[in-house]
Amino acid sequence: MPALPSSYTSGADASRRLRFTIYALTIIMCVICYGDRAALSVAMPRVAKEFGLSPSETGWVLSSFLWSYFFLNLPSAITLDRVGTRLVGAAAVTLWSLAMIFGSIATTVPAFIATRILLGVGESPTFALGNKVMRYWARPGERGLMMTAFICGIPIGLATGAVASAWLVETFGWRSTFSILGALGLMWSLAWLWIYPSKSALQMSDTRDAFALISIPTLFRSRDFWGIVIPQCCGNYANFLLMSWLPTILRDTFHLSLMQSGLYTAYCYLGATMLSLALGKLGERSVRNTEAATGTRRHAVSFFLAMASMLGAFPLCHSPLAATALLIVAIACVTAGTGANMALLADLLVERGSLGSVTGLTLTFSNGLGIAAPVLTGYLLQATGNFHAVFYIAAFIILVGSVAVFLMPRRHIHAHRAITS
Repeated sequence: MPALPSSYTSGADASRRLRFTIYALTIIMCVICYGDRAALSVAMPRVAKEFGLSPSETGWVLSSFLWSYFFLNLPSAITLDRVGTRLVGAAAVTLWSLAMIFGSIATTVPAFIATRILLGVGESPTFALGNKVMRYWARPGERGLMMTAFICGIPIGLATGAVASAWLVETFGWRSTFSILGALGLMWSLAWLWIYPSKSALQMSDTRDAFALISIPTLFRSRDFWGIVIPQCCGNYANFLLMSWLPTILRDTFHLSLMQSGLYTAYCYLGATMLSLALGKLGERSVRNTEAATGTRRHAVSFFLAMASMLGAFPLCHSPLAATALLIVAIACVTAGTGANMALLADLLVERGSLGSVTGLTLTFSNGLGIAAPVLTGYLLQATGNFHAVFYIAAFIILVGSVAVFLMPRRHIHAHRAITS
């Protein structure tokens, strides 16, 4: 077990080596999470053929993990604040990894959907855990960049998952692919339990000593809280649309093979990862000499989301290279925007110990809209035969988020009911 500091005031007092090891493990968790999601997206043509699914039914299967993910975001985040990041992280990744393995042996559509619902149960605390770890361990001057780095686990996971899954599916079939990815998650859980501190003053400050239930009515009355929720909803709509459908969109639009669609998907997400890190660093510089608690980070969030609305120009792309260039910029801006938005929440939230719970409540809303993306896409494809309307709607939704975050969050956010004398 790595050595712990003799005293603490925040996670930033921990040794640099331990701090960056925890950063790396948290980002890897996000990579595994979205790599597992990408596996179904890439394998979906084979899965749909095996189970005889229509486009609309495919949309429902792609969204099925979001059903439990949506309902359990808040309960799992409250559990995270109460129990702590070490145990919840290991349990969550173990559960969704087992769900991947169970999915590989499912023989009926209901059984397969049940494994996807179980996967959503396991993944439900993931984002709240990442936000809590980065807020707790990161120094104030690196918080936005590290949160963006964590969110970069999304495109990295989708890119590596797309390429690896395409090769594995072509070589071994989709069932073996699911089993292999599930085994990787189980290995991560063991590493997390070994490395993350336990039974120490540092760990206790992260969990029980600071724990208190949030007041949902207090948050609901906060204009500033909704100024965080709305852009997160809008960014998540685009995230879940592309996460669920991008390989299929590229394959059908440009008549690509399964392997080619997986490679172009990887190019999109790897390019977006590099660009989003640069944008995250730019966003940190924009607030370096300002008071974070005044909400100045919202300008960066608004700018990134406004740029991400270029997603609406996808129907104008007539080659996979042009589409890839457009998607790299759009995905990078969504990633940088949602990362800065979560850092903005950490800036404005007064009760630091409740960050996991407040993040979970935020994600309950954002994932509620995210559920609609793969389902609506399936119906639009079935009705129109193309993806044009899909991208026009996504661009409009992203712009709504850009305007909302620019106008609304300016003051502190309180998660607990005010005590009056």
